[in-house]
Amino acid sequence: MTTSFSTSTPFLFILLLSIPFVLGASRHHTPAPAPAVDCSMLILNMADCLSFVSAGGTETKPASSCCSGLKTVLKTDAECLCEAFKSSASLGVTLNMTKATTLPTACKLHAPSIAACGLSAAPTMAPGNLYISFV
Repeated sequence: MTTSFSTSTPFLFILLLSIPFVLGASRHHTPAPAPAVDCSMLILNMADCLSFVSAGGTETKPASSCCSGLKTVLKTDAECLCEAFKSSASLGVTLNMTKATTLPTACKLHAPSIAACGLSAAPTMAPGNLYISFV
């Protein structure tokens, strides 16, 4: 009986030591992160901005509905503004980047610099207006 007890003692000792570790690990489990914002749906709030920011657009100031849509985008996830600029070509829209970059100011809103979007643009029209199409 002594032999049996002495062989099982280390096993029991290890088992007893591991119980707090197992229980502690299950109590400190962190939940999965929330899903990222779907920018493709969010930027639809800015649909009324197209008449202001589109190449060839004649609007001199954005509509109030455009500004409220932009405000929604900026409050939810400001990075979606970059996504809007980047995805414009796939949506068949050529942007006047001169007007697009002034959109937050024209709406009296604060937004991160468009330089942070990593956009590269080449002028395709008159020097005063920069038009961009992403391909």
